[in-house]
Amino acid sequence: MQKYVLLLWAVVFPGLLKNIHGQTTGAVPVYNVKDYGAVGDGKTDDAQAIQKAIDAAAVQNGGMVLLDNGVFLTSGIRLKSNIELHVTASASVIASLEVSKYCVNEKLQYKTPIRSLIFAADCSNVSITGRGKIDGRGDLVKETAFNDRPDLIVFHGCKGVVIQDVYLTNSSKFMTFLLQCVGVRVDGITVVNIKNSNNDGFDIDGSRDVIISNSNIHTLDDCIAFKASTRTDRCADIVINNCILSSRCAAIRVGPDAMADIENIAVSNCVIRNTGLNGIKIQESMGAVARNMTFSNIIMENVKGPISIRLSGWNEGQYIDTWTSFNDSSWTKGKLHNILFENIRATVPNMMTMPADYEGETPWLLNITKVNTGISITGTSQTRPCDITFSNIDITFEGGGTKAMAAKRNLPDLERNYPEMFIFGDLPAYGLYMHHVSGITLTNVRFNLQTPDLRPAIVFDDADNIELNGFKAEGNINAESLIRLENSWNVFISGSRPLNTITTFLRVEGSKSRDILLTGNKLNLAARKTELAAGAQQPGITVHP
Repeated sequence: MQKYVLLLWAVVFPGLLKNIHGQTTGAVPVYNVKDYGAVGDGKTDDAQAIQKAIDAAAVQNGGMVLLDNGVFLTSGIRLKSNIELHVTASASVIASLEVSKYCVNEKLQYKTPIRSLIFAADCSNVSITGRGKIDGRGDLVKETAFNDRPDLIVFHGCKGVVIQDVYLTNSSKFMTFLLQCVGVRVDGITVVNIKNSNNDGFDIDGSRDVIISNSNIHTLDDCIAFKASTRTDRCADIVINNCILSSRCAAIRVGPDAMADIENIAVSNCVIRNTGLNGIKIQESMGAVARNMTFSNIIMENVKGPISIRLSGWNEGQYIDTWTSFNDSSWTKGKLHNILFENIRATVPNMMTMPADYEGETPWLLNITKVNTGISITGTSQTRPCDITFSNIDITFEGGGTKAMAAKRNLPDLERNYPEMFIFGDLPAYGLYMHHVSGITLTNVRFNLQTPDLRPAIVFDDADNIELNGFKAEGNINAESLIRLENSWNVFISGSRPLNTITTFLRVEGSKSRDILLTGNKLNLAARKTELAAGAQQPGITVHP
């Protein structure tokens, strides 16, 4: 039975009298699923009744489909244009374990169909709201193949999507998959997705005009991932702000499955904690462009690798998800540039531990957490990340690096390996390692250590157009240097200093190293300002007081 909401309902259901853009619309028709046969006992599959309510609302050009006061077991349901699925605080939705009755996305398939509990395709003004819970029961879903697992929510080709206030938990795979959508607003939600591998929070794939704010996202795999699965749909114009993010893998991930450009992304005012891999990672491996991104006002706590940037290929291989089918044949055309990190405070754990509530642990992840890495920016002999700026950064690293780690040189390009931070093993720098890069600027950057480390704080290998202004770092009297340049040129270091007694401030190696200027640095704690080795020539280095 169709009911009409009066103004009084706005007190009970805040936002009820607003459309997805927050504009007052007057009375909104409400379709209570119990009026269409839903039982809400947590045992009866109410999918048919919920779908009847959705269809009835759609015939009348939309309205609110209300789930109130009950536990609604459901198999797959399809939302339609101008429909708001509203789950009140007294209600919850639990997923049926009969995955064969879930929705299948006919618009796009990888190697296996994309299935989901809640699905909408080519819809306008569609939303999921309310303070109730939607539980995918992913730990109970049994599938014959690992990659047949369904997502909880899939929106494909939709315009005007809102997800607000709800508690989303325990998907079998991704929590929310936004494919080629435009105009998405996510606000005030909680995501807990920690039961299985590939438990992402949000996968934003080929979508534009997306804002995620005021939310708490706790996942086993990436919290928020930006992708572009087709050559025709770029991922762009995205804002993430005021969120708390924690992940066994990465909090924010860009790529590497980026067939089209990923650009114009702003992440700000977030807390990132308990990441087994990176707080932020940017990877381009399919020949497209990743550019124009800012990450600002961020606290990272207990993150294994604060930041990782990689421009390379990816020929699938050991770590590729078998449900994908990407082509990196044009990887050498890829670009990665114009990235800003500012106002970031981070702590890398001395010994990586994860909260006890992570249940989907895998052995390879446990082994990776033992790798001693800091920040890495790497390209190949054919690709070069460029124009990357770090400003007002303070990071405390774990330390513990050895002379053997520091001695690592000529690291292989690994140009088509899985583009993760751990592929090089222990890095030769405790703070920042760069390989095949251009246009790197560090302003007011400070590196601290929890335990002694015998590696340089920074290693540049085949780098050009480098500027360090106000760089400060702890070193070790037994380490070869605080900064090491290998075959690098056009380098300017000013206003910088070691934080304790060291042997050498700057070590320069390689015959290609040249055009290096040091000026206005405070180097009284360094026994030597510079040291030349491995073919480096003195005429290429200028040191001013």
